[in-house]
Amino acid sequence: MTPPGIARKRPYAPRMAPAERREQLLDTALRIINTEGVAGVSVDAVAKAAGVTRPVVYGQFTDSNHILRDLLHREGERALAQIADTLPADLANADPVAVFTHVAGSFFTAVTTHPERWRAILLPVDATPLPVRTYRRQAEAAIRARFVDITRHFLTGRPGTETVDVGLLAHLLLTAMEEGGRLALRDPDGYPPQRLTAMARFMAETFFARYPADR
Repeated sequence: MTPPGIARKRPYAPRMAPAERREQLLDTALRIINTEGVAGVSVDAVAKAAGVTRPVVYGQFTDSNHILRDLLHREGERALAQIADTLPADLANADPVAVFTHVAGSFFTAVTTHPERWRAILLPVDATPLPVRTYRRQAEAAIRARFVDITRHFLTGRPGTETVDVGLLAHLLLTAMEEGGRLALRDPDGYPPQRLTAMARFMAETFFARYPADR
C-alpha cells in the first residue's frame, strides 16, 4: 500500500520499437473512437488508455489531429485493400451486375467483420477536425475516380448511354454504399450484408436493364 503523502507512480510501460509503439497508440485511438467518439481522442486519453506517459505519445505524434490523421490513413489503406481485392483483374468479359453486386456484398461483409475500422472511416465528416476531413475528401475522390472508370467501362458501347452523367452516377453509388455501411453498423441485425447486397443487386439490375448491351 502506498504511504500517505506519496504519489503512486504510473506502472512502467515496456519498451517497444518505434514502429510497434506507433501501432499500439493507433490501435488505442481506434478503441477510443469506438467507445467515446472522435472527440474523445486526445494525447492525454491515448496515453492513459495505452498505459504510457504523454512524452511517449508525443514521441510519435504532434497532437490529436496528427493521431486521427494517421489513424484514418492506416485504416483507410486497409479498407481500400479490402475493396480492391473484390474487383476482378480483367473487366473485359465481366458481367456488370455481378461485379457491382460482388463489390457491394464484399464491402458490407467487411464493414460487419471489422466494425471498429469502419466506424472510424464512416463517421460523419462534420464531426471530425478539418485536417481529417480534408484527408477523407481526398480518399473518397480516389475511390470515386475508380468507380467512374469501372462504370464507364461497362457503359461503353451500350446504346443511349452517351448522355449518362457517369461522374454523378459514381458519386451516388459510393454514397449509397457508405449509407448501407452505416446502417449495418447501427443496426447489424436489421441490416445484415445479405439484405443490403440484395438491394445493391436490384439497383444494378434495374440500371443496366435500361441500357442493355448491343447484341
